[in-house]
Amino acid sequence: MMLQQTQVATVVPYFARWMERFPDVATLASAEESDVLHAWQGLGYYSRARNLRRAAQTIVQEHGGRVPERVAELRALPGIGPYSAGAIASIAYGQREPLVDGNVIRVLTRLFALRGDPNRAPLKDRLWEVARSLIPEQAPGDFNQALMELGATVCSPQKPRCQSCPLSAECQALEQGLVDRLPELPQRPKATQVHMAAAIATRSGRVLVAKQGPDAARWAGMWLFPNAELEPRELPERAAERALQASAGLTGKVAGLLCVVRHTVTRFRITLDAHRLTEITGTAAPQGVAQVAWKRPAELLSLAMPKAHRAIAERLLAR
Repeated sequence: MMLQQTQVATVVPYFARWMERFPDVATLASAEESDVLHAWQGLGYYSRARNLRRAAQTIVQEHGGRVPERVAELRALPGIGPYSAGAIASIAYGQREPLVDGNVIRVLTRLFALRGDPNRAPLKDRLWEVARSLIPEQAPGDFNQALMELGATVCSPQKPRCQSCPLSAECQALEQGLVDRLPELPQRPKATQVHMAAAIATRSGRVLVAKQGPDAARWAGMWLFPNAELEPRELPERAAERALQASAGLTGKVAGLLCVVRHTVTRFRITLDAHRLTEITGTAAPQGVAQVAWKRPAELLSLAMPKAHRAIAERLLAR
């Protein structure tokens, strides 16, 4: 689950810490969502963590606390798609089940010179058929891992190492001069630049944070500093003051820029200006968020926060 959309080198330390905190399915199932999100913070795509906890609860309730073996049962769990189900069934249980991820797509489209968009039918279905036909009777999990590793380390997107590839003699793309053209992925849309401002409102040595609701479009259940996207021709300082009013019903005055954080969320390149606000008036009450709270800077580290807002919290602690 962690390896979906995240590289191995990034995942390893998170996985080690996760297994210390949640050593079995039952522990994860009984954990508070906030604790799960806190352990996951920094990996991004937080729906994976929420789904993992929900899946653990289903496993405890319906499967006696043991992860099911059959693909159909795995697919019924929250957050488990064809790739994850195939990976669990083959690697954990030795079942002859295929998996297709980005690395496998690259290997198979080149090996068999398969043209077309691999994320759409009919090629998408064809890739699963080919992957299934290749699965050996013995050690299917090892085979699947080898196929993914081949795509990650040898049959790479740029400058593939064809001269050292164990499949080069059979590779039809290499024979036909198509290696650099396959897979035929659609052109990615250009990144959208987004400018946002965050309100770092302080009162009596505490700073205001807001918790997103469970149905929030982004970062559900996590704590953020009140923030807003700049409107056309709006100054960041005014956006920060507006964010404070919109999240907590408070008014304040910008007293200076704390820091600027740049981060990426899917195809959005976000510049987040964090402004200090003082002269806070009013009583904090949630406005469009689940909860607001005044926290000491040191207490922020115990909250589940997305990476960009965690960076702001760390900057506050460093001052």
